[in-house]
Amino acid sequence: MLEPFVPVAICGGEISRDSGQIQSPNYPDDYRPHKVCVWKVTVAEGFHVGLSFQSFEIERHDSCAYDYLEVRDGHSEASPLLGRFCGYQKPDDIKTSSNQLWLKFVSDGSVNKAGFSASFFKEIDECARPERGECEQRCLNTLGGYHCACDPGFELAQDKRSCEAAACGGLITKLNGSLSSPGWPREYPPNKNCVWQLEAPPQHRITLLFEAFETEGSDVCKYDYVEVRSGQAPDSKLHGKFCGSEKPERITSQSNSMHIEFKTDNTVSKKGFKAQFFSDKDECSKDNGGCQHECVNTYGSYSCQCRSGFVLHDNQHDCKEAGCDLTLNSVTGTITSPNWPDKYPSKKACTWAITTTPGHRIKLEEKKGYQ
Repeated sequence: MLEPFVPVAICGGEISRDSGQIQSPNYPDDYRPHKVCVWKVTVAEGFHVGLSFQSFEIERHDSCAYDYLEVRDGHSEASPLLGRFCGYQKPDDIKTSSNQLWLKFVSDGSVNKAGFSASFFKEIDECARPERGECEQRCLNTLGGYHCACDPGFELAQDKRSCEAAACGGLITKLNGSLSSPGWPREYPPNKNCVWQLEAPPQHRITLLFEAFETEGSDVCKYDYVEVRSGQAPDSKLHGKFCGSEKPERITSQSNSMHIEFKTDNTVSKKGFKAQFFSDKDECSKDNGGCQHECVNTYGSYSCQCRSGFVLHDNQHDCKEAGCDLTLNSVTGTITSPNWPDKYPSKKACTWAITTTPGHRIKLEEKKGYQ
């Protein structure tokens, strides 16, 4: 049984207990300027440390250079970095690989915000035990627990541990085809969990194009939803979790594998979805397609592109220096030094003539990270 959560350590300290609360100084009021707080958390041997955020509001910056919270997997500043966080979005749940966790909160002398509040607790991987959570096919560990899952073509039975043949989902190795929610175009049934595993040949990518889409909607898609990932691992690239009546945009995988999961609860049912998928060779995956600078894959082909200050050679693969005297008439845009983000070449003199609609002024704004 977990110990009651108790706020600990006003600004850093060594904490040896199995659960507790860590908050920025002065939380929930604004934190003070010029603070450096370091917490070193240790739970019982044989467990991991779980960290879950309840609130998070720290001065925002693209690279978190001003105020930030740094989290490391271990007990020192040299331990592997799990994340450096700022802004207003709560970080995802975090789990260490050992029984130790290191956190550092830093604030500068300017903007102050409400800070953060997070709970830590000892965590065990139930799926690593010999009984694997009594799951028949797959056991997926989550922070503070676990759940069972099934292979493609199967779905969880009512006991939430065993698997039975599903009327949807499965392993698909065809180069193209279609898939739809159960019962399409009629309303889908409740309590369904359909998983399609699309596999294409090596050096191919898979594109998914929705023709129709209508599921129960919610702000965070927690009831009925379609989730699309590149690859089959739980931590594979997430392209999106979709619900409601708005059709998702075209999705192209980052590899030759795509994971599509459709899940429904036991309340509202809608028409569901129908989608087409097709596979295409990714010429850019090998030797950058022979392109000197950038290779852009397109369906059935590819093209080479050059960085700013260069133009494409007649051979359509190499790049050569171009003049950098440009006339711009667009309402908005970006100008960069030749060859950005790499070093600009020597002996260049560049001019940009920018013209906009009469009666308007032009504003130049330097983007952070330029130097």
